[in-house]
Amino acid sequence: MAGEDKRVKRTRKLLRQALAELMLEKEFKNITVTDLVRRADINRGTFYTYYRDVYDLREKVENEIIDSLRAAIQDGLPTAAAEASMTPLIEQAVQCLENNRNLAYALLCDKAMGSFEEKLMSVIEDFCRLLHPPANEADHYSIWFIAAGCIGLLKKWMIEPVPAARGAVLAMLDNLFQRTLQNA
Repeated sequence: MAGEDKRVKRTRKLLRQALAELMLEKEFKNITVTDLVRRADINRGTFYTYYRDVYDLREKVENEIIDSLRAAIQDGLPTAAAEASMTPLIEQAVQCLENNRNLAYALLCDKAMGSFEEKLMSVIEDFCRLLHPPANEADHYSIWFIAAGCIGLLKKWMIEPVPAARGAVLAMLDNLFQRTLQNA
């Protein structure tokens, strides 16, 4: 049973990697199951054991990243509250995205669907509302601005051939949150 678990994890990891690589090479709508199984070097039947089609794989991968991001933020909440600082939450979130860097970047850059960016926006907006409940319409726009700015900053960081140090990115994100929420 434990051997099966290991094989399942390995297969899913290979498919995630293949999806990320292929999405950076061509438009998502042009990626086929054949492309994925060849790149991942797995049997076509194995693919269909876990996913209905390429869209199902993408949806499940997006949801896994978003769920792990939400969990990372939840895990950081007690420390953030104790320290009265957003830094622990930001660190948790960045670590989660860093763990899925290639795939998150490929999903964020795919303009055809946009669902991952919308999901990520929602997570960041929820996080901001938790820390700074909006009192008026201007606050809602400030929260949207923060979410869009965070995504832009993360995209820029992920695309750089020599990315900024993780600490610098954390400081930039923290500054973005602090300045915008204070002025809201």
